[in-house]
Amino acid sequence: MADHSVEELAPTPGDRATRFLKRADVKQTTLFFIFWTALFVVLGIYFYPKWMPTIMSVEMKSAEKIMIWFTVISAPIAGFVLAVATTAFMNRHRGDTPPPDGPAIRTNGPVVAVWTVTSLVFALVAIIWGLTEMNGQAVAAAKDAKSAITIEVRGSQWVWTFNYPAQGIETHELNLPIGVPVIFDVKSADVNHSFWPVQLGVKVDANAQVTTVIHTTPDKLGPIDVKCAELCGLYHAYMETTGEIQSASDFDAWVTAQGGHKA
Repeated sequence: MADHSVEELAPTPGDRATRFLKRADVKQTTLFFIFWTALFVVLGIYFYPKWMPTIMSVEMKSAEKIMIWFTVISAPIAGFVLAVATTAFMNRHRGDTPPPDGPAIRTNGPVVAVWTVTSLVFALVAIIWGLTEMNGQAVAAAKDAKSAITIEVRGSQWVWTFNYPAQGIETHELNLPIGVPVIFDVKSADVNHSFWPVQLGVKVDANAQVTTVIHTTPDKLGPIDVKCAELCGLYHAYMETTGEIQSASDFDAWVTAQGGHKA
């Protein structure tokens, strides 16, 4: 019988990969991966937008687009994690003596490389996308500054107050004219709050020591909700009010009814 060296008998990386892919648990995990990923993609594109608040501004539409795309992009990662978990649950060990641990992932060079590169790509996409959107909103705010209506927002425990300097009124109700850019100058009278007009898709902290500024352009008529999005004390959950996006004539009539005047 001919002698064979250890090197000749040792399995090649290709042989190990082939045997790995033929394993029953790997095939099962792959099927679960396809199922969970497809489910999250469908949910992200067709169902998730239906669960979001009504879109009533350019910024809210942009936020919806980001949420949809990020859901789709992250679907494979969520699908992989759930696929492994589902396979592990369905093939869990039964008996008194647990099976020995498999090889640690941290010692598998290709797996570590793929996971690191994937995480890096996701982080870069999020950073670049976020900075692009922020820059776009800043440019739009500067462009619309002359035609914008400025509203001074003050948060206090536990109520929102809105001052319209050009109209000479102060209210606890946020009404805005459709199609007119809005600049919110936001500040707190006490602790930190977070100003969140839900349907307008913008949110910013209200601080006592500095005025924060945020910009939006309402583009749909209808009611809006204003909430505090930062825990600010005992009645934080009740720190909310309502408002409305109105036509220009209705907004002018509302301002007059509040004792103010047209800008």
